[in-house]
Amino acid sequence: MKKIKIMHFVSGIGNDGVTQFLTNYTSRLNKKNNVSEIIVYQHKPNVTKLKLEQSIGNKTYRVPFKAKHPIKNLFATYRLIKKEKPDIVEAHMNLVNFFPLSVAWFCRVPVRISHSHIAQDIDNINPKLSTLFKKLCIIFSTNLVACGENAGKYMYGNRNFHIVYNAINLDKYKFDNQARNEIRNKYHISDHTLVLGKIGRIVKQKNDKFLIDIFSDYLKKNSDAVLFMIGNGTPEDEKQIDTYIQKKNCKNKVIRIEGIKSTEKFYSAFDIFLLPSLYEGLPVVGIEAQANGVKSLISSNIDPTVIYSNSVKLLPVNKGTLIWIDNIKVNDRAKKKTQSGNYNIEKQYEKLYQYYLDAVKLRG
Repeated sequence: MKKIKIMHFVSGIGNDGVTQFLTNYTSRLNKKNNVSEIIVYQHKPNVTKLKLEQSIGNKTYRVPFKAKHPIKNLFATYRLIKKEKPDIVEAHMNLVNFFPLSVAWFCRVPVRISHSHIAQDIDNINPKLSTLFKKLCIIFSTNLVACGENAGKYMYGNRNFHIVYNAINLDKYKFDNQARNEIRNKYHISDHTLVLGKIGRIVKQKNDKFLIDIFSDYLKKNSDAVLFMIGNGTPEDEKQIDTYIQKKNCKNKVIRIEGIKSTEKFYSAFDIFLLPSLYEGLPVVGIEAQANGVKSLISSNIDPTVIYSNSVKLLPVNKGTLIWIDNIKVNDRAKKKTQSGNYNIEKQYEKLYQYYLDAVKLRG
C-alpha cells in the first residue's frame, strides 16, 4: 500500500496537550509505519517544540491566524491541501475544526477527521454559536474522534465517535530518585520540604488563581512547602498570575518555570501533583503523573476516565480550598493498575495506524 499522507491542523505548536499528543503518536508512526505527516499551525511557535516536531519527521507549515485573517487562512489552507494532496486531514482545534475541514471537503480529501480535545465550551463563547460550530464540524467530517468520553459527547452529542487515548511512554515517567534529588538540589529544596507541583499552560482554564489560593492557605498550616508552576502563557496572563502570587504573599515559595522540553524529572521531585482545572478534555499531565505514581489531586470537572491508578483523588473546585488542603498528605508512590494499557503509547499508536488504514480503505 502507498504511504498514507496525513495533514494535522492545530492552533499552535507549544507546551500544550495537543502538541504532546502529536509528538507521542507521530514520532512512532513516522518511524515504524508507512505514514507521512504534516502539521499546519497558526500562532508563533515554541521554537524548541517546532524543532522537535521537525526532527521526528513531521513537515510543518504556518498559515495566517484565522481570527484576524480568516480569508487569508482559508486560501493558505486551500493552497497547502492542493500542494500536499493528503489522504487524511485531521483537525485538532475543537469548535473550529470545521474551518480546515470545510476546505478539505471542498478539495475532496477522502478522510476528514474532527478531533475533540476539550469537554466544555471555551470562555465567553455564545452557546448558540457553540451549537452551530459543533454542527459544522460534524457536517464537514467523515470521522469523529475524541480524547475521551466527555470530550466526544461534548462535541458530537449522541453520535458515534472513536476514542484515541492521550497515550504516553509510561516508562519515561517512572519515579526516579536520582531525578528527585537532582531537581531538589538545583532549586535548593531540602529533603523534608513538601513540594507541590502543577504542569500546564497559564490560562484561565487551568484555574491558576485557585491553585495559588490553595497553596497560600496551606502555608498557614505548614510553612515548609514550595509550589512549582511549570508552563507559560501570554505575557498578560503571566503578569496577572505573578501579581496574584505577590498579593497572596507567597512569592518566595512559588517557583515559576516557563515551558521546558522535558518535564518527567519534575514529577519525581513532587510530593503532590495538583490540577484544579475548570475544564479539560483528558489531560496528558494527569496521565504522566500517574505513570510516576505521585499523589495527584485533580479537579472533579475532569473526565474521570483519566484515572488508571490509585494515586488520584478528584476534588471540587467550587467549594473552597479546605477540601484540597485536607488532602495534601504525602503517601508512598502508587502502583499503576492494569488498565494503564489505554495510555501506553507502544500499544496505542498501532491502533491509531489501523484506524487510519481502515478510514482510507473505506473512503478511498
